[in-house]
Formats: sequence, C-alpha cells, structure tokens
Amino acid sequence: MGYRHSEAEIVEAAAAVALEHGMSGLTYRRVADRLEISDRMVVYYLPTKADLIVAATTALSVKLQHLLAEAFGDDRRDPDGLLRKAWPVLTTPAAERIFAIFFEAMGLAAAGTDPYDQLVPAMMHAWLDWLTTRTTGSTPSARRRNALAVIARVDGLLLVRLTLGADASNDAARALSVRHRAR
Repeated sequence: MGYRHSEAEIVEAAAAVALEHGMSGLTYRRVADRLEISDRMVVYYLPTKADLIVAATTALSVKLQHLLAEAFGDDRRDPDGLLRKAWPVLTTPAAERIFAIFFEAMGLAAAGTDPYDQLVPAMMHAWLDWLTTRTTGSTPSARRRNALAVIARVDGLLLVRLTLGADASNDAARALSVRHRAR
C-alpha cells in the first residue's frame, strides 16, 4: 500500500476518473487504482457511492467555475455579453468533457436516479446563484431571469455541440447572437 493520500487528492482522482470514464465508470476501484492505494482508503474518505459522485461532480463544477470566472472578469454583463465571453472557454476540450459529464448526470437525474435526482438540481441552483451575480438587470429578479437565459442558451448550444458537432453549435451560436441584435 502506498502512502496515505489526503481527501483532496482522492477527490481530485475521483474527478479525473469521471472525466476519463464518465459517471457510470466512476468506481472506488478505479479511483484507488489511479492513486495506487486500497479502495478502502477511498471509502474511508468517501463512505458511500453518493459521496463519491457528489465529490467528483463538485470538483468538476469548481474547475469549470474557475475557468468561467476568469473569462467573465469582474464586470457584470448582459446575457449576450456573458455568452460571448463564455463560448470560447466552453468549447475547449477540457470544458467540453466536463459538460459531457454534467449532461450524463442530468440524464440520470431526469430518470430519477439517486443521488443525481438531488445533486443536479442543487448544482443547477448553485450555478444560477453564481451566474446571477455576474449578469446585468435592474432588479435581482431580472438578473436571475437573465442568468437563467444564459444557462438555457449555453446548455442548449453545448448539447448541440455534443450531439451534432462543433460546426452546428457554432452556427447556432452565431444565429442566436445575430437574432438578438436584430431586435
């Protein structure tokens, strides 16, 4: 058995396994093998499969949030401005893989699979709260609506990207931007 790893290292390994094998391939054995430790060490820090899933998903969400925070900067932006800032970041291979994992989790949540049915709505609310602080609007409810619009557009564009390819999603992104400006 190798040296004792910290919980943070185990969570990072869980996120890496999820990126490599998807949520369905996230297992104690794969996380332990990645760190060359006993799977009992992983269980020590993350006692249930739900704990493992939540930890990996949260770690990936934090990575994506850091990427987007850097792209957005400190200024509030309208939904189109946020989308223009986010799109180049979201179309990188690293971000695309994270979103593939999120879409897998969303599908499992929609099917009522535990723990995704609780995890995904909580994760989406956290993203909405975070994005609300970065969008414009005359009132808190207007900023929240704008944040929802950004999430809907981004998720739709990324779903098109994952299923129909980069050209289709880039065409759709251009059309959304052109249509909004034409109003």
